[in-house]
Amino acid sequence: MTRLRASTLRLAPAALLLAALMSPSRAHADVTLYDQNGWTFYTNGLIASHYQLIKGDPDPAILNGRTLSGGQILDEQVSSNQMDHTLTMSNIRSGFVGTQIGFGVNHQISPTTRVESLLAVSVGGINSNRGQDLAFNKEGDYREAWAQIVSSWGTLKFGRMFGMFGEGSAEVQMMAWHYGVGHPCVVNHSTIACGSSGAGPLYPGFDGAIRYTTPRIAGFQLAVSMVDPSVGLTLKYSPYPRVDSEASYDQKFGSVHVRVLGQSMFDRIGTSTTPNGTPGDPNYMAGTLTMKNIWGVMGTAIVNVGGLTLGGGGWQGSGVGERIPLEAADAAHPLYQDPKGNLRQFRGFYGNGRFQLGGHSLTAGGGILFVQATPFEIMMPENSPLKQQLEFHAVYNYQFDSIILNVEAMRWKSEWSQGETQVLNFIGAGINYVW
Repeated sequence: MTRLRASTLRLAPAALLLAALMSPSRAHADVTLYDQNGWTFYTNGLIASHYQLIKGDPDPAILNGRTLSGGQILDEQVSSNQMDHTLTMSNIRSGFVGTQIGFGVNHQISPTTRVESLLAVSVGGINSNRGQDLAFNKEGDYREAWAQIVSSWGTLKFGRMFGMFGEGSAEVQMMAWHYGVGHPCVVNHSTIACGSSGAGPLYPGFDGAIRYTTPRIAGFQLAVSMVDPSVGLTLKYSPYPRVDSEASYDQKFGSVHVRVLGQSMFDRIGTSTTPNGTPGDPNYMAGTLTMKNIWGVMGTAIVNVGGLTLGGGGWQGSGVGERIPLEAADAAHPLYQDPKGNLRQFRGFYGNGRFQLGGHSLTAGGGILFVQATPFEIMMPENSPLKQQLEFHAVYNYQFDSIILNVEAMRWKSEWSQGETQVLNFIGAGINYVW
């Protein structure tokens, strides 16, 4: 079972900042509280509340002891009508970008060098929390704590930050969901939502990292990041940091603005066992080490002409996962590998088109994810991993100063390798306050 919980993914301040930067009419600006002697102290944040109605199929029934991996929304029979096998549920949700607040301190060291920083905290959900388990309490969640040195030779960023691999698909995804909900991740809990992650777009999450980005020359820029390894719940050992890289092109041609991003990740992780007994003992068994290479590549293009923005791309990888790298919320059945430790293969495609006129914004798009089962799973059908997820959506926003109203609809379909299917419809409306 895979789900984006507090321990795996919170779509928080970095996503909000990214959405604001990519929007032609920025919904908010940092509020400066102090600006003197080269030091600036500022704040930004978001508070939102969305009503969402969900109708469709509950999670597929487990047949003949078969285990489903990935894709489930974990309705846990709470909201399912077992008589006609349907699901209907309402929730008040935080949104794809959850309630959050950030504080930053910037310092101008010299005319060509400055230091920027951000410490941001989010709240997992805004529901009443009555009768829900403690895993979904409303604790503060520190998603970002970073500083960066910006100068003529580039930018050196260090700390905990929005990830690099998947940033391209996240930016396209935010065209629709930066002020909405989309897929709720977990149907019967009001945690921060998933947008369309898992049906094409891959979300990077947040990483402890040291990242260097070159200056942009003639529109071109390179970046490389040394990242805390994305170990899962079964593959826990990593002798090296994960390495992410990005090459981008950003240029304006009159009224046409073009952005192209290419990203990659490489992570070598594995499992190790300790020796049993001592050398020389007849029953001695040496320890073993099994390593896996997890990799992914992604390409994204975004074109803006006046009020029209088109964005899309695709990615492919080995052992990456459904929504975030190495998604493994279920220790027994993680999505990135089969029960024998063989890595599954993934491909995703995503796209959005957005038209803005004054304070009005209309976005439509969709995506699709393909998961290739391993040879072991094909021969042993008692395990049914996710095979395909696809969705399409339409989102309308209206912005009045710092208030953004949202209306949305999404249709989502999941298929598993042994024939299980699920179709869900999400509709909702909400209000956002950003600063």
